[in-house]
Amino acid sequence: MNLIEQINNHKYLYLTEIGEPEDNALRLVIEEAIPDFEEREIKIGDSLVTGFRDIVSDERCFAYEFIFNSYIAYSVINESFDQADKAEFFTGKLFRNYSKSNFLDYLKVSTFATAEHPGVFSHYQLIALNHIVNVASINSPQISVLRFPLGQDFGLENNEYEN
Repeated sequence: MNLIEQINNHKYLYLTEIGEPEDNALRLVIEEAIPDFEEREIKIGDSLVTGFRDIVSDERCFAYEFIFNSYIAYSVINESFDQADKAEFFTGKLFRNYSKSNFLDYLKVSTFATAEHPGVFSHYQLIALNHIVNVASINSPQISVLRFPLGQDFGLENNEYEN
C-alpha cells in the first residue's frame, strides 16, 4: 500500500499545521484521528445522552507532512461551510485529485494560470475534520510520514510519496 492509499483508508484526519516554509511553497501537517477510549455523556435539554467519544489524534495515529514546492492558489474552508457538488469529478476519499471542480473554474476566471503557463496543473483537496484544504499546483505534493503509531509495523512500500 502506498501513502495515498493509506491516507484514503483512514476514517478521520486533522489538519494540525499549515504554513509557507518559503515563498509560494506550502506545508501541511495532517494527523490520523480515531475515536477516544473514554465514553462521555452530554446533557441536551433535560436529557442525558451517553456513549459519545471524542475524535482524537495521539501516539496511536499516523502523522503526515505534505509539501507543495510551488502552488498557483490554495484555500482553507471551515468544514461546516463546505458544499459538495455532484458536478465535480475526483478520485480519492480524504486526499482527492479533481479533474473538474468549482475551484478549477474559479482559477480560470480569477488567475491567468493555464496549461501553457505555468503548465498543466491539478486541484488537490484534503478533507479533514474542521478544515477542507484546496491546492492548485503543477506539482504533486511530496508526502512523508512524520509519526508511526507506537508498536505497529505497517509494511509500507516506502514512507514518501511523490508523483
